[in-house]
Amino acid sequence: MRYVWDPFVRICHWSLVAAFTVAFVTHASEWDRVTHTKAGYVAGTLIISRIIWGFLKTGYARFQSFPPDPEAALRYTWRTVRGRARPFVGHNPAGSLVIYAMLVLGLSTVISGFLVFNDGWLLDYSDVLHDVHFYSAWGWLILVCGHVIGVITESILHKENLILAMFTGMKYDVEKSVKPKDNKVVSRETIRIFAIFTLPFKWLYKWFCK
Repeated sequence: MRYVWDPFVRICHWSLVAAFTVAFVTHASEWDRVTHTKAGYVAGTLIISRIIWGFLKTGYARFQSFPPDPEAALRYTWRTVRGRARPFVGHNPAGSLVIYAMLVLGLSTVISGFLVFNDGWLLDYSDVLHDVHFYSAWGWLILVCGHVIGVITESILHKENLILAMFTGMKYDVEKSVKPKDNKVVSRETIRIFAIFTLPFKWLYKWFCK
C-alpha cells in the first residue's frame, strides 16, 4: 500500500461533495436561497483552497503530477473500454482532465452565482449571468457523474476500492503505475499549511450556523 491522498485533499474532496449536494438540492427553492448561497460560498472556498494546494503540495496532490493531456486521456479511455488500461497510483490521464474541467466549471458556477445573488453590481448583465450560472452548474453536474462512473469503472477494472481510498488515503502500489518523484508522507510543514487553510472553513462554519 502507498500513502497517496493527504488529509487536506480528502477533507476538501468530501466537503466539496457535501457543499455541491446542498447547493444542488436547494437551487430551485426561494425558501432555501440563503442556504444555497452559503453552500456556494463554501464550495468556492474549497475549490480555491484546492487550487492553491495543488501548487504548494508535493506528490500526487500537486498539479505537476497530473498535467492535462487530452490525447493521453483519449488513449486511456479507449484502453479502459477495451479493458487494457494500466492502473495509476495517482490520477489517470482521463481523470486528470475531468478534474481540471470540474475546477474550471466549479469556479464559473460559484463566481456567476455570487454575481447573480449580488445583482446590484452588474444589473445590465443579469440575464447573461443567470445563463452562465445555469449552464456551468449543469455542466459541473455532468462532469461529477462522469467522475463517479470513472471511479466505479476503475475500481472494478483494477479490483481496488477507489472510494475507500479517498477516505483512508491509501492505494495499492501497483507495479508499472505512474508515480511522481517527489511524493512524501505528510510533513510538519504540510500540517502547518493545512492548519492555515482550515481557518476560512472555521469562519464559514460559524457564519453558516448563525
